[in-house]
Amino acid sequence: MKAQDNPTTDELRDVLIAAVAVARDGKEEKPPVDPPTRLKQFLTFKKFSERALTQVRAVVESDDEFRERVADGTEEGDVGRIGWLWLTRPEGWEEECQELAAAAEQESEQAADAQSTHALEQKLERAEAAQKKVERQREKAERDRDAARTEAAQARTEARQAAEEAKDLADQLGKMRAERDEANKTLERTQRTGARTEAKLKSAQTQIDRLKKDLRSAREQHRAEVDTLEERLAVAEDEVAQARAAGFEPPVEDESEPEPPPPLTHRTPAALPPGTLKDTVEAAEHLLRHVHDVAVLVDGYNVTFKSWQEMPVREQRVRLLQKLEELSSRYSGAEFVVVFDGTATDYDYIATTARSLGVTVRFSKPGVTADDNIIELCDSYPLWRPLVVVSEDNEVRERARDRGANLVRPYKLLEIMGLEVVDPQGWPGFEGR
Repeated sequence: MKAQDNPTTDELRDVLIAAVAVARDGKEEKPPVDPPTRLKQFLTFKKFSERALTQVRAVVESDDEFRERVADGTEEGDVGRIGWLWLTRPEGWEEECQELAAAAEQESEQAADAQSTHALEQKLERAEAAQKKVERQREKAERDRDAARTEAAQARTEARQAAEEAKDLADQLGKMRAERDEANKTLERTQRTGARTEAKLKSAQTQIDRLKKDLRSAREQHRAEVDTLEERLAVAEDEVAQARAAGFEPPVEDESEPEPPPPLTHRTPAALPPGTLKDTVEAAEHLLRHVHDVAVLVDGYNVTFKSWQEMPVREQRVRLLQKLEELSSRYSGAEFVVVFDGTATDYDYIATTARSLGVTVRFSKPGVTADDNIIELCDSYPLWRPLVVVSEDNEVRERARDRGANLVRPYKLLEIMGLEVVDPQGWPGFEGR
């Protein structure tokens, strides 16, 4: 510190922090003693920056009464001689602060000089040690050089012999690499064949499992029908026995063949249970579960573009096929056919996937829309076969209704699939549940 300087803020750090503590403790006294207004913002500080300490110093220097209260609440041993002189300010305190600062600066310079001298001595010792090490390494390098020359001569002789052996080994290695490449090609062909075989086995197993399930369901249904018929037969036999006991004889049946029913001229929509509204989830589930041999025609992109529109088109098709496969396994009595507009580059994949999932997929021919294709399919089924058309397109629904088909809106089918429609009125999408 120079002669004209006051103590620096850094030298007064301890006394300034003590001043904040005195102000903080004053609030706990009874009666409480309010701290200086400008000091209140620092009472909650745990750490003090240089800027904060400068502001605290300005407050203490401008408030003699508070400075004296800080002096009464601290001791010299807590804040240091310089801090104590600045706080109590006895006569001649500034000169003593300057002398203490000058002495501290001189001690610091002496310590720095001693540290620098010690560092230079250490560097000299390290340099001398490094020089001795270099000398030892040079002597060793000369010995190693002589030994290396001898070894090099011997190595040249051995190298010539090794070159001849290497040529023979290179020829053998070339033959082995050719054999290895041929073996790798054979292995790759075998792996591809195995992968195709495994895929076919999985597809076949899936079909077998589905057929077994359908067979079990058919057997159970058949047993239930047989049990019902046997009960009805037993009741009828009891009624006949009772009638004969009462003296009645059954009428003689007309053995002439009945007239065949008139041929169908139009398809009739499948009937719904009493109280069931059309175009509801309950109506759709009834058509899939209880209407025998029903054909379900799905307008593919009409469903996917309003449900999985954020996905690529190919993934939309695959996602719809997966969901229809789940329905096919749940409603084994229904046939599902999905129709997409146009052709696809992955047609073989989609068609193969659809067959393995138990769903028929069709792509419309050039110049023919999926809407027209769906109506053509309606006309291709016999009139006795019940049809369900899943589409949001008004024209498709109107034309399908004229052909006696039951109608289901796509978001109702999606709800049956287990997907929750967000906005069925606006109908842009749904959420999975």
